[in-house]
Amino acid sequence: MNLASDGSRYAWQVAIFGRKTARQRLRRATRESLTIPAFSSPIDCTPWVVGGLWPAELATITPQNAPAAEYLKLDLQRIVESANEELKAIRWAVMPDFARQAAEARVIDVARGFAVRRVESTVRHLHTAAPLSPAEHRRPDEPEAAIVTQDPVGTSREDAQPGRHAASPMAAQEAVEMGRHAGPEAGPEQFGPEATAVVASAEPAAAETPEMPARSAFLDLEAETERLWRLLKFVARQEPGLRWAVGKREDGTTVVVTDMAHGWIPPGISLPAGVRLLEPDRRSGNAAALLGPSALSVSYAPGDPLGWATSSSPTEASPLPRALPMIEDLGWGLTEATHWRDGLPRMVQTLAKAGAAGTGVMEAEVDVLRVHLDTARYQLLAQYPDVDSALLLNCLLLAATEGIATGDELSANYHFAWFQRLKTPPASKWVGQP
Repeated sequence: MNLASDGSRYAWQVAIFGRKTARQRLRRATRESLTIPAFSSPIDCTPWVVGGLWPAELATITPQNAPAAEYLKLDLQRIVESANEELKAIRWAVMPDFARQAAEARVIDVARGFAVRRVESTVRHLHTAAPLSPAEHRRPDEPEAAIVTQDPVGTSREDAQPGRHAASPMAAQEAVEMGRHAGPEAGPEQFGPEATAVVASAEPAAAETPEMPARSAFLDLEAETERLWRLLKFVARQEPGLRWAVGKREDGTTVVVTDMAHGWIPPGISLPAGVRLLEPDRRSGNAAALLGPSALSVSYAPGDPLGWATSSSPTEASPLPRALPMIEDLGWGLTEATHWRDGLPRMVQTLAKAGAAGTGVMEAEVDVLRVHLDTARYQLLAQYPDVDSALLLNCLLLAATEGIATGDELSANYHFAWFQRLKTPPASKWVGQP
């Protein structure tokens, strides 16, 4: 009896323990599922942007309209892809739901408007560039081609037909073709004054017919925006903890800006070719404010999605964006600046003097200098956006010394120019003085 009761008690405890552990596993699985981000389907606004816009003129593809159809298809696809990118950025942005819905609706409306105008441009081109039928290519001396003839009373028989007008676009085109096929001896006078008026009204229209551009103005703007985004991602991936902005000025120059230390670009960041940087000066505000007025600009803030690095076109790096007017006696000025500077290792002045004299620097010493430079740069990034002025000046001197010690005078000149501009404290404003 005791064994039976003990066995039943043990089985009961095992059952209770099993139910508890099952509940614990279920509770733990629920908590873990809440920490995993939900699957998000890819954004595709194609039905709302280009749905129902494909023109009836291109319902049947022929050798004549195939190029126009291909251009239109590619252009509409680019418009949709651009709208998808903007919607993706809006999805990840921190904003209320009503603001997000309004922003998404605005993006779709703008893209829809661009797509409608692009389709209308293609349809206009198809109508103006429509090939003539074989009957329209007959010579005017053939009976079927006698579209406009002169009555004895001076009125055109074509005008006498109801529903037709001598100055209609089709009649004007036919008159122009008749004059072209009749040869140089058959001028418009051969067909009477009405035909002359038709030809006169048709020639300016033919001259003013716009050619369909390979890329519309919107596509040019879209390509330029994509280029700015590519440049922005190139620099932002190197330091995603900073705010960045890239803009195209009215004069065509492209400027790259960060709001760290008045617009100074820290060392170790590769810059894309063909861009300009801000000149040394004291400034305030975020990256977009430092960029100033621009014809087109894009910006990045820490936490914004950058996408995969392999999804963008390769960007060529260049040291030329850091080019500034060369400072006279750069080596001597850098040596003097590092001589009594507090917070700098003793080796900095030695390396600055050796680099200025061109006597050569050991690679091991340059490595130690780079360790000090990286430490100062990381300390600045930890203080961002408000950085210590003394630490910033030391970092500028370390970067300039590293440049001159390795023979990179362009980089040394850039960082030392910023040191010279920022070493002087801003002029204080007297309060209560006239």
